[in-house]
Amino acid sequence: MVASTGSTTGAAKRLNLSQSAVSAALKALESRYGRNLFDRVGKQLVLSPTGRTVLPHAQRLIDFANEFDSELKGTEIAGELTIGASFTIANHVIVDVLVDFIGKHPGVNVNLQSDNSPGIAEMVLNRQVDVGLVENIIRHESIRSTAWLSDELIIFCAPEHPLALSNSVSMEELVSATWVLRETGSGARTVFDETFERHLATIHTAVEFRHNEPIKRAVSNGLGIGCLSSRVIDRELADGTLTAINAPLEARMMRRFYIIQHADVRLSAPAHTFADACLGLR
Repeated sequence: MVASTGSTTGAAKRLNLSQSAVSAALKALESRYGRNLFDRVGKQLVLSPTGRTVLPHAQRLIDFANEFDSELKGTEIAGELTIGASFTIANHVIVDVLVDFIGKHPGVNVNLQSDNSPGIAEMVLNRQVDVGLVENIIRHESIRSTAWLSDELIIFCAPEHPLALSNSVSMEELVSATWVLRETGSGARTVFDETFERHLATIHTAVEFRHNEPIKRAVSNGLGIGCLSSRVIDRELADGTLTAINAPLEARMMRRFYIIQHADVRLSAPAHTFADACLGLR
């Protein structure tokens, strides 16, 4: 837990223990084996080389202990579950799944971490989360990906924007427009860049945001046109705050969400059950 939170204080909050108890347990463990498991970098505790080596083994021991406990108690699962989800997925896809999961499995302590898709992949690689939910396939030898939900990116604008009034918008009109986009590397931006690859040099971006809400506000205020998941803007499209642009077929952007895990880490019972619950959305 200290490895994922970076401090004994954060670990204590997650474990419902005092900070002194966690510090004492860590000190006792290091003293027993005569090895430092963490190095202090500023105010953060960072895994030492020894700590990085033993962490997967420690996680397996915890997983086995939780599964053993669950078997003795019956079918109820228990333990810790740390989920990493992209901003879009965390805010617009898995809330209902989480509510249902927590209701069915009160013995599982759930923690949700949000970032863009590359950030979530990094968390998985560093074993900071048990399972990750991302907006594009992650191609890395240490990451196992499972195809999940289909999603469409919608090009949209304010109702007063000239492109909102056109029944047929050309690729040239889209390329010459001013855009408000997600940051480079994010799931939505990656698909956008692939779709408009031949035109990126001439596309004008007014501003980039790391979150979806500022994009919606900027577009509704006339700063430019945007491109986000249909799940993010469905409410605004329904109430008329934003308008979908009738883009040409070549500008249609479809993608898949993925469930990812570290290839060398066996999913715990809570993580496996949660992943199955997510797959049930398909």
